[in-house]
Order: sequence, then structure tokens, then C-alpha cells
Amino acid sequence: MFTTGSKLLIGSSVLATLAAIVYGVTQVDSLGIVGLTSAAIALAFLAGVNVWARDSNVSSMDSTAVATAEAADAPPGASIWPMVFAVGAATALLGLVTQQSIFTIGLVVAFSAGAQWMIQAWAEAASPDAAVATHVRSRLANPLEYPLLGAVAVGAIAFSFSRVMLWLSKTNTVIAFVVLAAVVAGIAFYFAFRPSVTSGAIGGALAVFAIAVVAGGVAAGVDGQRDIHVHETTADLALEGHCDSPDEFEPDEKASQTVAAKSSLAAEVILTESGELEFDVPGPIESGGLGLTLPRANPNNILFRNESGEHRRLTVDLGPLSEDEIAELEEAAAEDSHGEEAHVSERRQICTTLIEEGSVQLLTLIIAEPSLPYDDDPEAYRFFVPGTDAELNLVVP
Repeated sequence: MFTTGSKLLIGSSVLATLAAIVYGVTQVDSLGIVGLTSAAIALAFLAGVNVWARDSNVSSMDSTAVATAEAADAPPGASIWPMVFAVGAATALLGLVTQQSIFTIGLVVAFSAGAQWMIQAWAEAASPDAAVATHVRSRLANPLEYPLLGAVAVGAIAFSFSRVMLWLSKTNTVIAFVVLAAVVAGIAFYFAFRPSVTSGAIGGALAVFAIAVVAGGVAAGVDGQRDIHVHETTADLALEGHCDSPDEFEPDEKASQTVAAKSSLAAEVILTESGELEFDVPGPIESGGLGLTLPRANPNNILFRNESGEHRRLTVDLGPLSEDEIAELEEAAAEDSHGEEAHVSERRQICTTLIEEGSVQLLTLIIAEPSLPYDDDPEAYRFFVPGTDAELNLVVP
């Protein structure tokens, strides 16, 4: 059996001999023939010495040494991690032209497979004994693998469980949660009062439960979650043009009627019993003023107090919207309404919910433009109460 070094030297000497023959037939120069012939003789001599010395490892006559030499060690076994690494890299490349989530998944798979591949190669290089290599790999990788795999398993079960809960109706979700909790508690009590149950049976039951939850989560996720009603806010009232209406809408139902103590109040706007709007600001009020003056580009907290005998809301009009803004709002409203006709306000309005007599609401304004360019618009830059004639001018320097 030839060693690796012997094979290299024998092959080199044969190539040098063939080169000398070809050169001598095709060329008339004797110098090249001498050089190639000398190289062939030297390589043949080294090959003979190497065959006799067997790469200086062991003697060919020593059968015990031949059996225990490193060359007699079994080669490392096949590994699946290179293929997994290639799949992860291909997935990452696919994600570059499709979705970021696919790219992220590909990176995670490639990184995990590369780490496993590196650890396996290091463990196999530590010892030719498969049992020792497995032990070395376990000591290095298990402290990292078990927590990560546990976190992934818990996350997958929790996410799958959430998909099932979102797929069920609101009432069935409560029922399913109670039934599932009762089943889990019953199984736990059964295992607790049956000491003879083996750990394998417990592990099998947990595995079946996990597989059932994940399978249910996948099925529920594919089918889609239930329709969850989106609760409207006062921002939706402004978008749909209902801020100038005294009627009650969804955001007005069960709306808060009180406001906690607030600091940095810009003003307090009061709807009096006589149906007029008055205001009060910290510090002295400037005499001869045209209305309530608020700074521009700063948050202004306005406290609206209703002292009338009706349910009222406070609305502020900040002028008309531009055509581009209206088109953008109409497009967004059409997407939210799933093709149904949607009405969009043409004015920039902000309002509170309806509040009853003696109640208080907070309105925060951040005004980007001064009021001077809108002096010709009688409806712009004013506070008003829909359903009444109460108005209050708004001045923004």
C-alpha cells in the first residue's frame, strides 16, 4: 500500500520522464533534456526512499503499527449541515428579491447550519473515536443548543396558540381557553397521582400536545383570523367629516367624562349655560384680543368644560385640506372600507367626544401654520360647538 507522499513522488517522476522524452523528440536543445532527465532521476530516488520509509511513519513490516496509524483511522461520517447551509444561503438570496422575512429566515438557517457544521468538524478532529467525538461535541454544543431550542419551541407553541385563539370567535375563545386549561390541569393531576407513569409517557404526551397545538396554529393561520372590529376614535370622526355634527357616533359611546389633573394647560374653553364659548388662560388675558391665541408648532393642551344642559363636543377648524391631501385620505379610506363608498372631510378639523353636562374633555392641538393666510375663510381657525351658534376665534401668530 503506497502512502500519500510516495504517490506524489512516483507521479512526479513519471511526469518528468515523459516530459524528457517529449522534449527530446520535439526539440534539438540538449540542455532541456539534461534538466528534465536529472529531475526525473532525483524524483525517482526520493520516491524510492519514501516508499521504503513509508513517509517516516511506521515500517511496512510492522503490522501492529500499520493498524494503529492515523492513516488507518476511519474517515469522518457524512454530515447534513453543508446541505442545510446551502439551503439557508439560497433562501437568503431568494429573500433579497422577495420579502425581508424570507431573507431573515435564510440568514438564521445559514448561520445555525454553519455553526453546527463547524462544531461537528472540530469534534471529529479532536478524536478519531466516534464516541469521544460525540462526547466532545455534546459538552460544547449542548449548553447552547438546549436553551435556544427550548426558546424556539416555547415561542412556536405560544404563537400557534395565539393563532388558534384569534381564529375562534370572541365567545368561543373564552370557552376554548377554559376547556384547554381544565384538560391540562386534569392531565397534570393524573401524572402527579400516578407515580408509576414513566418519563417516556410524560414526554410523549407533551410531544403530542405540542404537535397538536402547532398543527392547529398552522391551520388557523392559513384560514385567517376572525374579523376584529376596529374601534373608532375622534381621529376617525375628523377623517369622515363628523366633527361638525352634534349627533352621537361610536367614539362617543362610553367616552370618558373626566380628565385627570393636567400640567401645562394652554387654555380652558367653557361652553356656558347660555350657549356661549368663553376661555380662560393662565395669567392675565390681553384686553381687546380677537380670540384665543395659541403658539405655533407646540403642543397645546385645551380643556373643554361643558356647562350647558346638552351633550356637546368641541371642534376646532384649521382650514381646508389641499387636493393632494384629500386624494391621499380618500385612497386610505377606500382601502379601510374594503371597496365600499367612504366619505372624507375636506377640512382639517379636530374634535372631542360628546360630553354631558358638567363633564370635561382634553383636546391637544399642534398647529403647523399661522392663522393670517386664512383670514378670508370665515370657517377657518375657530372653535365651535356643533348644534349651537357658539364660536371662538383662534389666533396663531
